[in-house]
Amino acid sequence: MGCNTSRVGLTSVTMTAEQNHNLVREIWSFVCNEYYEEVGISFMIRLFQTYPELRKLWIFAANLEIEHDIRSNAQARYHATKIMYTLNEIITNVEDYGKRRNILESLGKTHFAYDVKPSDFQAAESTMAYVLNSILGNRFTPRHKQAWSYLFQQIIVDLGRGVEQQVLCDSQLKTTMHKASSKGI
Repeated sequence: MGCNTSRVGLTSVTMTAEQNHNLVREIWSFVCNEYYEEVGISFMIRLFQTYPELRKLWIFAANLEIEHDIRSNAQARYHATKIMYTLNEIITNVEDYGKRRNILESLGKTHFAYDVKPSDFQAAESTMAYVLNSILGNRFTPRHKQAWSYLFQQIIVDLGRGVEQQVLCDSQLKTTMHKASSKGI
């Protein structure tokens, strides 16, 4: 998570990076043991229903509006599994900032090809927070929410950095190709 101390949300408790990491790992362990698949598919359902404009980012999602259709769609379930796997990798490496950053920047670069904007990742944060709160109830305490929010802000920054890096590479490639075609190469 690369956490320093943080003040997130409505609580005024300042937590150390280690405390944030421990709380994220604690709640994630519970999610993995009890609700792994449900959190993933509930995330997709909530995202598609709350942010219908984002459905265009998935070829399979254009006509997925009803919860039952999303829940039973094999591609939505597959993508939900990929999201959960990636979150697991990030949380497993929460204290290894370099590895976590590499995972997320690479993922951000991949998302560039699908026309995902860095601002689109904010929808993912609020969606996951809603899903965790809905499924975990009282287990998702204000301290867990604070730690999770801080982690997700780091995720958003690193994903966005990957998208921006790919934007820059794409722009440089287009400039190089334009110069080459201008010279008749």
